[in-house]
Amino acid sequence: MRKYTAVLAAGSLVLALGLGACSTSGDDAGGAEDGKTLKIWWWENDDSALSQAWDTAIDIFEEEHPGVEVQFELKTYEQMQQSGQLILDSNDAPDVLEYLKGNATAGVVSKAGLLTDLTDVAVERGWDVENTAQDVGLYEDGIMGSGQRYGVTNYGEYVGLFYNTDMLTEYDLDTPETLADLETIMQTFVDDGITPLALGSADYPGPHLLYALALSHMDDDSLAAFQQFTGEPDWTAWERAATTFTEWVDKGYISTDSTGIPAQDSGNAFVAGQYPLFYSGTWWAGSFTADITDFAWNQVLFPGNDLHPGSGGNLWVVPAKAKNKELAYDFIEITQRPEVQNQLGDLGGVPVAAGDSGVSEPVGQLVTARFSELLSGEGGKLAWYPDWPVAGLNDVLIAQTSDLVQGNVEPAQVASNIQAAYDAGKPQG
Repeated sequence: MRKYTAVLAAGSLVLALGLGACSTSGDDAGGAEDGKTLKIWWWENDDSALSQAWDTAIDIFEEEHPGVEVQFELKTYEQMQQSGQLILDSNDAPDVLEYLKGNATAGVVSKAGLLTDLTDVAVERGWDVENTAQDVGLYEDGIMGSGQRYGVTNYGEYVGLFYNTDMLTEYDLDTPETLADLETIMQTFVDDGITPLALGSADYPGPHLLYALALSHMDDDSLAAFQQFTGEPDWTAWERAATTFTEWVDKGYISTDSTGIPAQDSGNAFVAGQYPLFYSGTWWAGSFTADITDFAWNQVLFPGNDLHPGSGGNLWVVPAKAKNKELAYDFIEITQRPEVQNQLGDLGGVPVAAGDSGVSEPVGQLVTARFSELLSGEGGKLAWYPDWPVAGLNDVLIAQTSDLVQGNVEPAQVASNIQAAYDAGKPQG
């Protein structure tokens, strides 16, 4: 009894939701639950690990809820980014949808009263949400990481160092355990005429690398100050990071041609064997398993760091105007079940609640074990992402890392520019 609906054009969506937002607001718009339909939206591609696992969750839901029609609509990331608040404030809002985590997204709409508070629901239903992966669903006055629960994630992600095992073996190099080890490896490749690090400076890989270098100079307190406004961030950590970044460019560890390269192209270059190293997220793991056939590869966390970019994934949220919230809670609960979580892991995703020994594929075992270490603190801790504290910071970070690659800016100025954007965007008072 599943019904699929095509994605609306972005312009039409905005217009329709703009009109809908003028209607009745609050819970009054939804009226009594009829229990006959469940409207679900997400934006993941059909061939992604998430989409396939969530399709399985829908199958289970339909089997356990005979007579309930599932109305699924595939949206786009851009629609949620640009029109999320209008969507949630519409009387046609879905019952449950994938939504972006962070202060500038879920934080804004939770503060506006557009999301259902799931704090008591999680307790009543016994959801296992007491781990740091689930902190992305907590918001207080729009700030992520503490407070009431407005969302639940069923997957995780982190950024690590992918490496071409065959190339390291060819040069008799061991897996790096410290930053000095990593620099020795990169210098070895440079000495043989090989640029070691694939980097898309026109996209998120540049900021992620700069953030990893900054995290090497941060502790828990300075991280909290940066991400949660608990004090003044340590901007010297960013200047030291930019200094190291500049040195890596000067030494040839990073190509000056990377300034116009997006993330996808840098990942493709690693797949093609053009670079032995690639620092990026677990979202590549599934595609690397399918696409890399000419060499062996592996992944480690950034050498020497205790703090690593990463978090729980995007959120399942229930709009305040959802018409069938109990059905939405049932679906969220199913996405946490071992059979769904194990499938997610076997497809290269990072489950947050997989069963013991339930993930059987090597790629899933790799990322699941490492993520579990990050959650427990045994392998470090999740440090979220550098652009999360304030809106617009991502564009500034990309511009600064691109300028570092081009040699157009001094490290002290990079830290100053990031601080200026941060201070301009952070909550006042």
